[in-house]
Amino acid sequence: MFIAIFVSVAATNGIRLSKLNVNTECIINFAKTFDIADEPITEGINFEIEAQSDNADKQQLQQLAKMAEERCPAMYSMKHEVKVNASIK
Repeated sequence: MFIAIFVSVAATNGIRLSKLNVNTECIINFAKTFDIADEPITEGINFEIEAQSDNADKQQLQQLAKMAEERCPAMYSMKHEVKVNASIK
């Protein structure tokens, strides 16, 4: 979702991306999932974005990444406490 928002923000700002490669890393600890230990499930997600544009420099692309991070619902939910309710009806 984050990368979709990145591309959307670029298009909205008139920035044409000529190249976009993304590597994402998230180390997951299943100890809590399997009730083996009470450790965090993950401590973070890393996005390594390789982006090029015909009409934007690296600084502008970095600003796009920041804007996308601020606007992405998935990023928001990872950074803020979000009320969740799971119920069976």
